[in-house]
Amino acid sequence: MTKRIAIAKISGSHGVKGLVKLTPFGDDIKLVEYCGEYKITLKNRVNKYWLAKIDGIDNPEDATKLSGTEIFIDKSHLPEIEDKDSFYYEDLIGLNAIDTERGDMGEVIGVHNYGAGDLLEIRPTAQSGGGQSFLLPFNNDTIGEITDIQIEITIPEGLLDL
Repeated sequence: MTKRIAIAKISGSHGVKGLVKLTPFGDDIKLVEYCGEYKITLKNRVNKYWLAKIDGIDNPEDATKLSGTEIFIDKSHLPEIEDKDSFYYEDLIGLNAIDTERGDMGEVIGVHNYGAGDLLEIRPTAQSGGGQSFLLPFNNDTIGEITDIQIEITIPEGLLDL
């Protein structure tokens, strides 16, 4: 089964001809051409959005109905990563999070960015005390080596004491 990756989100309509505003999740917005659900034609960039035409959507009312819809492509359409220190965030989900001092801390269940930088969401294991998931900044101070099965983390003092 092919893994699907969200690469953009329809953020609303634009104008009277049914154009939509796309919010890209990555650097290459042209990957939307590989979307299986919609035939998308990119128009131009406006601030943080890309304007696009979706076949069959010809008025603002229909475009508005698609607002919030994520655009997915098969992962096979993503370019191969050649740099050993680069990876797709989607590949981090499911990795074991191993703290350099505490051992197994849980599993990565998400990668988020709320505007101040990337965050890993980690669900603790029963072995690590369980509890609610926590967010860990994704930076050089907290993230170490990343392999196919685990990610080495350093949890800052007091983070889990909240």
